[in-house]
Amino acid sequence: MINRRTLRVKVLQLLYSFSHQSTQSDDVDKLQLKISQELDTSIRGIEKNFFDLLSIPIIFKKINEEKREIAKSEKIKKSNSRFNLSDNKVVNFLETNTVVIDGLIKYKNQWNKDNEEIRVWYKLLLEEGFYKDYILIEPPSFEDDYNFSSELLLKFLLKNETVKRFFEENNIFWNEDFLIVRSMLKKTVKSMNSSNFNTFAVASLSEDIKEDLKFASSLFDIVVQNTSEYDKYIKKYAKNWDLERITLMDRSILRMGIGEMTSFSNIPVKVTINECIDIAKNYSSPKSGKFINGLLDVISLNLHKESKIIKSGKGLIDNK
Repeated sequence: MINRRTLRVKVLQLLYSFSHQSTQSDDVDKLQLKISQELDTSIRGIEKNFFDLLSIPIIFKKINEEKREIAKSEKIKKSNSRFNLSDNKVVNFLETNTVVIDGLIKYKNQWNKDNEEIRVWYKLLLEEGFYKDYILIEPPSFEDDYNFSSELLLKFLLKNETVKRFFEENNIFWNEDFLIVRSMLKKTVKSMNSSNFNTFAVASLSEDIKEDLKFASSLFDIVVQNTSEYDKYIKKYAKNWDLERITLMDRSILRMGIGEMTSFSNIPVKVTINECIDIAKNYSSPKSGKFINGLLDVISLNLHKESKIIKSGKGLIDNK
C-alpha cells in the first residue's frame, strides 16, 4: 500500500524535474500543469503495474492452451501434464474474477498471447526448474496449482532480469514502485490459498486514493508557487552557503519541507523534518541528511516565531 513517504518521494522527483525544465521553459504555468498531471499518472501507475503483472499468468495460460490445441490437431502424443497450466485452478480464478477484469479494463491492459515480450517471457518460464517440476505432476492438486502460481508471480516475474528490465525501461519510477507492487502481489496471492477462494481480495493501492492524490498534488503546487519565498529562508539560515552551492536535490528537499511545515496543519513538524532527513539520505549525498536536519530545524523555529507554522489537531497544540 502506498504511504506518505512514497508520495513525498514522487513529489520530490517531479519538483526536481520542474526546477530543471523551468529555466528553459517559455510557459512555466503550462509546465507546472504538465508535471502535476505526470504526478497523478505516476501514482496511479503503481496500480497499473500491479494489474499488468497479475495479467501475465492469465496470458501464459492462453499460450499453454494454444500449444495444447496444436498438439491435439497434429495428434502429437504428449503427457497431459505438459499442459497443467491450461487448467491451473488459481489462474483460472484470476481470469474470471470480476475485480481483476475491471482492473485490467481500467488501466487498458492490452497484452495478449501474441505480444512479443510475453512470448519471450513464456519461453524463459519453460526453462525454470519450478515449471519443469510442475508439469511432471499428474494431476496437480489445488496446493500444487497454488504453489506454482505463487512462484510464478512472486519469484519469476519479480526477479527475472528480462522482465525487470522491461518494467525499468517503461517506468522511470520502477525502483521505488517495485516495493509497493511486490507487497500488493504478496497480499493478493496469499488471499488465494483456499480452494474455494473465500478469502480472496485484490490488494488495494490506497485506503483513500483521492486523499493521497490531493496531498501530493497540493504539496507540489504549493512548493512551485512559493519557491522564491522558501529560497529566502534557505539563503538566510544556510550560514556560509550560497544558494547556488546547495545541490538542486537538497534545495528541492528543503523547499518541500518548508512547504509541508507551513501548509499542512495536521502534520507535526518533527514528522516532516524526519521524513526529509530520510529522503535526503536515500536520494542525495551521504552528508545531506545532517545538513537538511540542521537547516530545517532552524528554519522551523523561526517560522514558528513568525506564526507561519500553525498546527491543529490532537497532540499538535504546541505546533510541534
